[in-house]
Amino acid sequence: MVELHDLATRFFELRAQYWQAADAGEPTGRLFPEVTALGRRLLAVLDRPGGGAPGPVRTSDIAGILLDAYGRELTTHQGRVRTYRQVKEHWAEAEQVTPHATPDQLRNFLAGRAQYELQEGRVSEALALVDQATHLPEGSSRPPHGTPPAPYGDLRVLRAEALYRLYDAETALEVLAPLERELAAVLPDGPIDASDPVAMRPLAAHLARGGTGPATAARMLQASTVYFRLLDVKAGALRDTGRPEAAEQAYLTGMPLYTASGLPEAGLLQLARCALDRGAVAEARRRLDLAAPLFEGAHAEDRSSTRAHLRAVRGAAYCRMRAEAARLSKADGWWEQALHWCDRGARCTAGHPDDSLAAGLHAERARTHHDRGDRAGAARAYHEMALALDRVLRVPLGHRFDTLHLRFRRPLLEEALAFAGETGDARLGAVVTDLLKARAFAARLSLARSDARSGSDASSDTTGQDTRTGADHTAFAELGERIADAERHGSPTEADRMRVERAELLTRIRATDPRWHLIRDDPPFDPDRLTRFLAAYGTAAPGSNPGRCVALSLYERPDGILALLARPDGRLDTGVRRLEESTLDALEAHRRELHDNGARLDFWGHHGIGLADLIPPAFADEIADSGTCLLSPHGRLHTLPWTVVRHHDRHVIRGTAVGIVPSLACVPLLDHRPDGPVRATLLGVDQQPDGELLPEVSRAVHRLSRFLGEHRLRQEPVTGRHATVATLRGLLNSGPPVRGRTDVLQIVTHGLPAPDAPFGAGVQMADDLLETGEVLMSRMCFQEVLLIACSTGLRATADRSGGHGALAGAAPRTPHPLELAGDVATALVHAFHEAGAGFVLASPFPMWSRAAIHHCSRWIYHRCQGHAPLEAARRAAVALLDTDDSPEQTAKWAGLTAYGAR
Repeated sequence: MVELHDLATRFFELRAQYWQAADAGEPTGRLFPEVTALGRRLLAVLDRPGGGAPGPVRTSDIAGILLDAYGRELTTHQGRVRTYRQVKEHWAEAEQVTPHATPDQLRNFLAGRAQYELQEGRVSEALALVDQATHLPEGSSRPPHGTPPAPYGDLRVLRAEALYRLYDAETALEVLAPLERELAAVLPDGPIDASDPVAMRPLAAHLARGGTGPATAARMLQASTVYFRLLDVKAGALRDTGRPEAAEQAYLTGMPLYTASGLPEAGLLQLARCALDRGAVAEARRRLDLAAPLFEGAHAEDRSSTRAHLRAVRGAAYCRMRAEAARLSKADGWWEQALHWCDRGARCTAGHPDDSLAAGLHAERARTHHDRGDRAGAARAYHEMALALDRVLRVPLGHRFDTLHLRFRRPLLEEALAFAGETGDARLGAVVTDLLKARAFAARLSLARSDARSGSDASSDTTGQDTRTGADHTAFAELGERIADAERHGSPTEADRMRVERAELLTRIRATDPRWHLIRDDPPFDPDRLTRFLAAYGTAAPGSNPGRCVALSLYERPDGILALLARPDGRLDTGVRRLEESTLDALEAHRRELHDNGARLDFWGHHGIGLADLIPPAFADEIADSGTCLLSPHGRLHTLPWTVVRHHDRHVIRGTAVGIVPSLACVPLLDHRPDGPVRATLLGVDQQPDGELLPEVSRAVHRLSRFLGEHRLRQEPVTGRHATVATLRGLLNSGPPVRGRTDVLQIVTHGLPAPDAPFGAGVQMADDLLETGEVLMSRMCFQEVLLIACSTGLRATADRSGGHGALAGAAPRTPHPLELAGDVATALVHAFHEAGAGFVLASPFPMWSRAAIHHCSRWIYHRCQGHAPLEAARRAAVALLDTDDSPEQTAKWAGLTAYGAR
């Protein structure tokens, strides 16, 4: 006990010294390691048998002090720039203390971390931390009225701020509404300005009353702090939802807190932004002039941690507004002033990186160069802007956030794309169109096929995250079993409710997946990397079609289709094909045909449309003369049967292998080098849950089995009652690919589309449906997958739930369907990409099973002869065309499409 007493005494002395220095804005680099080391030693003593005897010192007391110190050391003392890895290591050390903390202490710690991530611009991580804190059990000492004992206020304010900064201003306002009502009950006259003697009189009365009076006064002060912060977030959300006057009024209401906290410049910047939004340049300049001493000077009183931090965090925003005001004024020397402020802003983002602010600065620089006729300067700036926007959101936070992010950024990207079209800048056009396709997040993740925990770049804080994600994975599997049980017992409403819960859980799991740390700093899309890949295509792996490989990206615009052609010699060309009325009519007729499950599914043959009707004729000629074309469609072009596309009334596939890729950036990443022997796993569902028998499925599986022989089969074929969801789930979780061979998975069954539920489509097994969400959760050894099932390539265009759930919060009672923006990969075929497949054979619409099985059998034959997957698909299609190439016949299998780059 003597040792414990001495350690505790020294620990509390050090703690007092640390906070005294921290509050004074003095360096704490020496005290912090002493405090944490002694605290850990004290915890070790308390953990010994008998060490935790009843006494004045509890492990939770020590843990709470340590967690507060870890949070304070990063959030308000940033004397040196830390790398992302160093930050993660810092938090990982703190995580080791959390088992000793109470739920309230852990909640406060997570809130502090979330606040730090918000300040650093890592909003998605902040939202995940808030979500984690929200699900902690309630502590016994948690007071009411939205004023928990947390240094950063109510978690709902943090959630709302994260939502607002992820461009979901509507949901942010919904989150704030009940909290504002709670605060108004405590503060009916609004928040209290602690610097105003008149406003403080009611609190003085509470203090003089004694009893519960001091506690009431403290709660009202803390409620005021939360209230002021609520107003700040609400103002930003109001501005983004088209209510600038209400936003400006909210900022004006919050100005007393900014002033009382010693940070009036924070409010002045917001008011200047509002003035610029309504074109009041002179007023904006006056506001900025008032804030100038902090951002342009270096006064001693501005060296305190909070003011220095504001200068570091918002300095780039100040510079951008200065540049914008100069550009809009068009006063003498305006462009020199604008570029000067852009340069100063760039120095701010170099010291405190913020990709969103950097993108705004690059946009201002580009506009300034463009307005003064410097096209080269504008092109460079727009390119840098696009790359910065690419870094803003790299984690799939669910369809709502991904869509809203793209919608919010679309005006800047369209501005850059218009400039690229105006100047013929194909390189810029390639970068921007790839971003407008949302970079196909799922396909990017599919390349990190090994778990981040085993990689050298893995984050060091995955231990705690492993525990959480492991529990989430278990809960996900249990929900699947409970859904199946509810359906067996005739409870469809309960099954639907649990499906919504499972979709929410899936979004959370993917958003907090530690593997994303592997690609946080991956290089941006580089056209040169793409063309180098095309140049080495023929020699990099055997079995490809002879001839050069080209890549074609399509992007639908109101005035036509923007096409970009990349060649192996490094050349990039772009052109717009304005569509004839007959082509537009054919596209609309094809859309109706898909909706009505019609039979005229060979779009090209039935409507007499050729490739040159959609892209510049010179591009079509080049593609027809090439050996391979890697094609990235866009929008409704995804549903076209590209395998049977025609040019000059001849099927392009006869001479050119065609592979569909989500985006040009994915092309080098989806190359899985199929150079090992083929080992196949055959799964055929010849008995449906409703009793329907499909004898042609079992015959096809066994015929293929005999052809392959034991040496090419990974296991015995699976059919009949063994072809269950559990069996397929086991195959999907078969682990990473095996070196030296190529594992192929063939699935023959019914596919069930879900056009308005992105994770709901799936494949029918003998006992139940396996949905897209489960495939996304998997990590399999199969590098090539044959989905002989209808509509597995169909991409959802909307989310009827509004995309709410999980990190986005609960859906409103009557959610509005969310039209998905961009080309975020939501089809089942892309889920298999994410699970580990480099090549998938699938169809975006229905097909005849006999024709599809025949195509698949031919593919396996050619694949076993040493041909690469795309070439095997080309040869299988040509064999069917040689039999009968009439549109009536090709429509039976036209949807079978090769998704991949090799």
